[in-house]
Amino acid sequence: MLRKRYAGMAVAAIITMVVIWARLFHPTWDYYPPDGLVNSLERSWFVAASVRDLAIFVYLVVALGMMTAFFSVLQHRWALHAGLKGLLYGTSLGVIWAFGFLTGWAFLGTTLRAEILNCLIDLTGLAAAGCFVGLMLGQDSLSAPREISKPWLAVVFVGLGFVAVHTLGSVVFAVPFGETADLLLRPRSSLQYGLLVALGAWAGQMFVMLRHTLPFKSVVMRSAFFAFGVFGHSWLWFHLFFVIEFSGVFATTVLTGLMGSVGVFVGIVAYEWTAGDGRPAP
Repeated sequence: MLRKRYAGMAVAAIITMVVIWARLFHPTWDYYPPDGLVNSLERSWFVAASVRDLAIFVYLVVALGMMTAFFSVLQHRWALHAGLKGLLYGTSLGVIWAFGFLTGWAFLGTTLRAEILNCLIDLTGLAAAGCFVGLMLGQDSLSAPREISKPWLAVVFVGLGFVAVHTLGSVVFAVPFGETADLLLRPRSSLQYGLLVALGAWAGQMFVMLRHTLPFKSVVMRSAFFAFGVFGHSWLWFHLFFVIEFSGVFATTVLTGLMGSVGVFVGIVAYEWTAGDGRPAP
């Protein structure tokens, strides 16, 4: 049994390292920011000082560290095989980043082909890293969790909350943030709204999957842990990558990440207070 676990860890680690190596050293797999932003914004100190690759490496290490920290909290109440728990969690975060890349196509003018490649690269890396973390830290659990009573309604509430708060925030802050306002991802077309709805729905589906694993008895604390921690850390960290590429975008990227987290929080609280079924069983 241990041999299988160690073999799985080795395979997952190799895949993760290959993805990180390719992101850093293979031109085809590198990330290229939107031309519109390159032409309108000043490049960052990291680019000017030729330490962009080092900054990306640190960025990826921190991303994996945060994944590990949140997984270690969730996995104790998660009734699945350790490796599968990690794989599902890493894949869930990878899908968040995939939606983030697709916003580059829908909002910032990059090509769909480039963003699909970015989606596949990082989704593969995060899924493999999640599997590694699950096999390394996870514990097999066979006890059946208590099911959420109305999963479809949770997805609807969270999806609508995400879109409503994000849209309102992007409109309100568009003028104050001036030339960096494009990073707020203000929706104007049906495609853009559809992408935000899909991302919000995915956040809702993650909540349905992970609700029974969340700590805290309080609805507000439990909702906040998921919205700003489990979901929010990944959504916020994705946008903070632009700090490596451009100068003067820190506040804008943080706001974009927080708007999404607040929307998810509002949606979860609305669901719990109207249709929730009490504290999930430990």
